[in-house]
Amino acid sequence: MLDADIRLFNCARCHRQVTICRFCDRGNIYCGRTCSARARIESVRAAGKRYQLSLKGRMKHALRQRRYRSRSNKVTHQGSTDPALDGLLPPVSRLERTSADETTINTHVIQCDFCQREFAAFIRLDFLHSRTPRTAQPPWIRSPPDV
Repeated sequence: MLDADIRLFNCARCHRQVTICRFCDRGNIYCGRTCSARARIESVRAAGKRYQLSLKGRMKHALRQRRYRSRSNKVTHQGSTDPALDGLLPPVSRLERTSADETTINTHVIQCDFCQREFAAFIRLDFLHSRTPRTAQPPWIRSPPDV
């Protein structure tokens, strides 16, 4: 199916260029679940840091530390796990990667990065706006109906 309803944007976290079709588009600003989850973690961490710098945050932290020190069990971390013995990925030749990239460029067909549907080479750069009909004049300017 070749359609013209696809949007192009840069991921707000990793700045990767992303194409998304109108069926998958919900106002996305991240390239996928990984970037959105990491952005959420960074946002929560920044909010926690701001809270710790406030007076209320410092007082709550001091209270929590006092309670922690009063307990008898003072283990703070669990032991580390054993490292993976075979963590290497199989090598991919450079020729395989370039030949796959060239085929997508030469066909002039673009795929949605979320559902992999194929689309024509026309891309929107903005959100899909609603198509509600607009009146010629705002309601407060219109003349009242005849009575």
